[in-house]
Amino acid sequence: MKNKIKDYSNDNYMDDYIKKEFDIKNGTANIYIFLNNNDELIDSRTRGVQTELVNSIYEYFESKSSMLENDVKITFHINGLDINEEDKLLVKNLFREHYSIELYKAQKEYKSTRNKIIKLICLGFSCFLLYVIFFFNSNFDFFLEVFGFIFSFALWEGFDAMIYSLSEAEDNREAVTQNLLTDIVFE
Repeated sequence: MKNKIKDYSNDNYMDDYIKKEFDIKNGTANIYIFLNNNDELIDSRTRGVQTELVNSIYEYFESKSSMLENDVKITFHINGLDINEEDKLLVKNLFREHYSIELYKAQKEYKSTRNKIIKLICLGFSCFLLYVIFFFNSNFDFFLEVFGFIFSFALWEGFDAMIYSLSEAEDNREAVTQNLLTDIVFE
């Protein structure tokens, strides 16, 4: 069992798997989807300006693209459909619109996390400064305890968010940007 774990849980195996799975050539990964009819492409419940692709298209694409590094260019091949140029353009626009909205959400989350970190660290240093001032100029142990707690908590939370939440938000933003920049090819 240990040998199997070593064989399948290493970088070399994953690199080979990704190269084969995505038919990577010239640094571009290829994701293929095969559809039987046009009903599998456009959500029949949507019309006009609210037209959307079927959610399973996005789910499939995201499950595949999530295996790739965020700096890899992707070409999404849609196979099996005979659609006109106008519908091809519509699908490309719907795809980009979807990921533009997702990028807006990801950017908003990133900015929110960044601003939270800045506020927590500023609060922490301000309370630390007040702690020092009260330590040397006052006999109010209550304020020392309060400012000591607030500055340690704020700094702890700020740096914790910087290490974990900000990098996660940044990775998400990069992944969505990668999806937005995907080339779509109909075959």
